[in-house]
Amino acid sequence: MGQLKLRDAQASDKRAVCRFTRRTWGEHGDFIASVWNDWLADRSGRFIVAELDGAPVGIAKINYFGDGEYWLEGLRVAPEHRGKGIARAINQEIRASLARMRPRAVRYCTGYRNLASRHIGSVFGFKVGARFRHFWMKSRKGPIQGEFARKRDTDEILAFMKRSRFLRLSSGLVAEGWIFRELTRSLLEAYIRKRSVVVLRRGGKLAGVAVYPYDPSDKDLNMGFIDGEPAAIKALAANCPRIGAMRGTEYCSMSVPTRHFARLMAAAGFKRESSMGQLVFELADPRSLTASRRGRLR
Repeated sequence: MGQLKLRDAQASDKRAVCRFTRRTWGEHGDFIASVWNDWLADRSGRFIVAELDGAPVGIAKINYFGDGEYWLEGLRVAPEHRGKGIARAINQEIRASLARMRPRAVRYCTGYRNLASRHIGSVFGFKVGARFRHFWMKSRKGPIQGEFARKRDTDEILAFMKRSRFLRLSSGLVAEGWIFRELTRSLLEAYIRKRSVVVLRRGGKLAGVAVYPYDPSDKDLNMGFIDGEPAAIKALAANCPRIGAMRGTEYCSMSVPTRHFARLMAAAGFKRESSMGQLVFELADPRSLTASRRGRLR
């Protein structure tokens, strides 16, 4: 292999990167082109490019969510350069960057069947923190049951979610497609401002809560949290394709932990995408990063 250099991404890298990522998932393409400008402008984390003999051949993104919480995504290597240790080199650079950031928590998500990603995660000290099953349905018009949450409901909803079975089984994480974030008050407030939280009440008290994170650039509306009484869960699940139609998305999907929620989603008419089961890995001991040296594994 020629000379490999790890550096920050530059605007001039876009054409080469979009070229080697355009068929990451075959006909489904990749999302890199749609987030490129946002990633490049982000100064809270880091956007890494692997350059081989002057040409970009790999990328990875470190995202910062606040309060020491970091998320890794977008690890890509050009197909013609795989098997050369480039992904390993990128991960070493990620560790070196994180060591300077002093994280409290570091996570990433991969599919059940992505054995390469699972292996390299274990090599670098990650362990499985949560498992999710992925369901989908085509969006369709219909009435929304319940009401969009209001700011004044924040404390009540947060307490409900914190004691929920869903959050207990998901290790405290809420899904945003293939990104999983810790539930915090500020995150919930952001969801409420964006009209992404729907609640159902019975006798004036909360009977169910669902969160539907929405990204205008995505053709898929994702439901990242659902819990409550059985009838409320069924109604809130039925809302997902209807809110998807309201937002103008072609599909809606949801990520749920364990068979308990999987059965409920199947009963609501959602189809399970068996090839898209999700594993959330977390760094076993983020403090060990401070003992790392650039380019050296610990």
